[in-house]
Amino acid sequence: MGRRIVAAVLVAAVAALVGAVGAAPSYAADDAATQLAQKYSPVVVVRDQSEACADGEPYVPTAVETVLGNGDVTLIGPDGQSFDAPTASDLAGKGEGWYLDLPGNPLDPGCDYDRWFREAAAGTPSTVYSRVASDPADRGKVVLQYWMFWVFNDWNDKHEGDWEMIQLVFPASTAEEALTVAPESTAFAQHEGSEVAQWDADKVHKDGDHVAVYPGQGSHAAYYTQAQWFGKSAAAGFGCDSTMAMGREVRPEVVMLPETPTGDFAWLTFTGRWGQKAPSFNNGPTGPSSKTQWAEPVQWQLEQGRPDAVPLPTIGGPSVTGFCELTQAVSLLFVDLLNSPGIVLGVIIGALMLLAFVAARTDFFNDDDPTIDRRRKAGQIAVASLDLMRKKTGAFWVPGLIVMGSVAFNLLVARILVRATPGDTLTDVNGLSEQVTGAVLTILVSLLLLPVVAFAMATTVEIVDAIARGREISGPVAFHRVLVHPGGWVVAIIAYVVVTLMASTWWLLPIALYLLARWSVALPATELEDEGVRAGLRRSSQITKGHRLRAALLGGFLVWLAFSLPASIGAIVLLVTGWPFWTTNLIALVIAAVLVPVATIGLTLLYYDLRSRHDVPDPVPSAAG
Repeated sequence: MGRRIVAAVLVAAVAALVGAVGAAPSYAADDAATQLAQKYSPVVVVRDQSEACADGEPYVPTAVETVLGNGDVTLIGPDGQSFDAPTASDLAGKGEGWYLDLPGNPLDPGCDYDRWFREAAAGTPSTVYSRVASDPADRGKVVLQYWMFWVFNDWNDKHEGDWEMIQLVFPASTAEEALTVAPESTAFAQHEGSEVAQWDADKVHKDGDHVAVYPGQGSHAAYYTQAQWFGKSAAAGFGCDSTMAMGREVRPEVVMLPETPTGDFAWLTFTGRWGQKAPSFNNGPTGPSSKTQWAEPVQWQLEQGRPDAVPLPTIGGPSVTGFCELTQAVSLLFVDLLNSPGIVLGVIIGALMLLAFVAARTDFFNDDDPTIDRRRKAGQIAVASLDLMRKKTGAFWVPGLIVMGSVAFNLLVARILVRATPGDTLTDVNGLSEQVTGAVLTILVSLLLLPVVAFAMATTVEIVDAIARGREISGPVAFHRVLVHPGGWVVAIIAYVVVTLMASTWWLLPIALYLLARWSVALPATELEDEGVRAGLRRSSQITKGHRLRAALLGGFLVWLAFSLPASIGAIVLLVTGWPFWTTNLIALVIAAVLVPVATIGLTLLYYDLRSRHDVPDPVPSAAG
């Protein structure tokens, strides 16, 4: 009897053990899971980088062994504990307050991480980690996840370590069954939440069954195609994500993650930070097992997935352009402030003091003379420009309408041009190479936007001069005069293009500022004195002589007012309200339609002022002389 009881107990124990093993997905023995992961393994398309520190994406998804066991890396604890060259077992089970410290300063990365990664990852193949999971709330789905580890995030939020992922959802209950059906949906993690798509959607690009992933340059947020995107996250802030102009396909090796994270995979139980501790957005991220989609992949996709990311026109949109520039500038300033607070605060305070000093040395409102063509102080020119626009708004409707129409048309054409269309390879989704795209967009700006805006500015000059002479003139008549005498708008294009190109290169910036001072009133000088282009540039240089600093400061302010402030206002509205881009672009367009004429009025008043100062008759010699 005793033997029978013992035998029964042993049989029951063995049966329970077999049942438990069969119930849990065993990745070591389950070839179906591995086959599934290999079948759909992603193709990661990154922008090519010719050499270290050059333009392009310097990083690829890599194995955690790039940082683990590396003598350059330290694991630091909340009480100052430290482990050099930490291993997976050193990370196991450690949580809040623990973080990996890579060699470099994330607040001032320079090219340090780029060079270090090239050396640390040499000979190590690009790697993605895969797992087959299910969701307790939906057992009828199999989820195939791919996790990608990047050593540095070089976006508006700069930090060491970066975990990104994508997943495919199958209408199946086991990995074996998933091998017999196609995925029904996908989700790509992007900053906050994810973008989702059906497997057969046009935006899901594939090489056979291998899904293509387009990481944002620097941020590594996963996108479905090539474009410029709006990136938003409570943890990472705001900014522009670019997946444009990709250069090469990376096909990472797939490493299956075990159900039981032990041994070489003990790092999966690490819930600390995979990068140096830093303030605000610059803190290193936590690992995969800390993410919502690790335990609840289907629910995460349903609750945080959105049908589309927000694409941005690469050119032409006032609020878009301003948003990208503004968020990048503010982010970099914030990072610099965190890294060198004394220096940055000193520069900001110095700039504010200089601005206050300049403002205190001018006069804004003590100007009772209604004459337009005369000398004025710098502050009076700014105020008079706004006042003239306010009093004669009806006279300036034509240039305002030209500005709105030209920028709106340019935005529309740009959106059509850069839409995602099939290319020859996964690296050329738009069907345009990087060089062709850049050339086409540059030509587009030159041929469509600048001449029309220059026309609007020249028309404004003619209207101001007519008002100054006490003559009635309509917008269409002024526009006709500009057509008859094209020198003004041509010289405006030449001056703008030359100064802008030189200002984009730091060693030519002094020349750009010098030319800005010389040519600040070239447009009104050419338009109103019926000069040719060369004569107009020469005339502007002549009357600004002796007043170059004043001309540069006021002329630069007016150019900023016309071409940068509308974009900045649109960007701020976008950040504060979260309204759709068409709304913020419309706001920026309306503001530009007002401020471009206002700034041109200011340039014309500056021309009158400088001309009166330059063309003063020489004093009559005295009889004694």
